[in-house]
Amino acid sequence: MSGSEDVLATSASITPYTTSQTITPADLGNYNSITQINVSAIAYSESDNAAGGVTVTIGTVAPSA
Repeated sequence: MSGSEDVLATSASITPYTTSQTITPADLGNYNSITQINVSAIAYSESDNAAGGVTVTIGTVAPSA
C-alpha cells in the first residue's frame, strides 16, 4: 500500500470452527485494512449418554464451501 492510497477499513464477525481459518481484508470486500474482529464464543454443549456419563461436544464444523 503506497502512502497516497486511501485506507478502506472494515470490521468483521467470525465464528470459530474446528478447522483453522485465515481472514484477510479482501475476504470481506474491497478493503485493505481490518479495524476490529469480533470472534463468537466456541460452541459447547453437554448431554447425558447411555453409559451414565456426560458427552461434551466442543466446536463447530465449518460449513461446506
